[in-house]
Amino acid sequence: MATIIDIDDTLLRNGTQPIQRVIDYVNSLPGDKYIVTGRPESTRAETVRALKKAGIKYSRLYMNPYSTSNSNKHKEEIAIKLKGKVSLAIENNPEQRAIYSKHGIKTKDPATIKAVDSTEKFWNLV
Repeated sequence: MATIIDIDDTLLRNGTQPIQRVIDYVNSLPGDKYIVTGRPESTRAETVRALKKAGIKYSRLYMNPYSTSNSNKHKEEIAIKLKGKVSLAIENNPEQRAIYSKHGIKTKDPATIKAVDSTEKFWNLV
């Protein structure tokens, strides 16, 4: 099954600074990884550069076609579109986690993801 992942304050802090423990966790997950962001489509090029520089592996990037104030609408539309294909959404915003949950997608707050040392197995964190 696939995973939905947010960018800001989930994978990257302050727009471009990697949150390494979350990136390591996400990169270890099996299946497709869909980045669903509230960032506007107009920032696609710089967003792709920041994700690549941070070493984030993903299958598809869904940018927000609306204003940033409509991030919830965008994320709900993607939740409906991907329902049945996605088993987990990693999202820092509680309102947006509630949207995913409402559509039957399990959620994880990135603040609960711990750094993995070399003796731990990634699948123990799921």
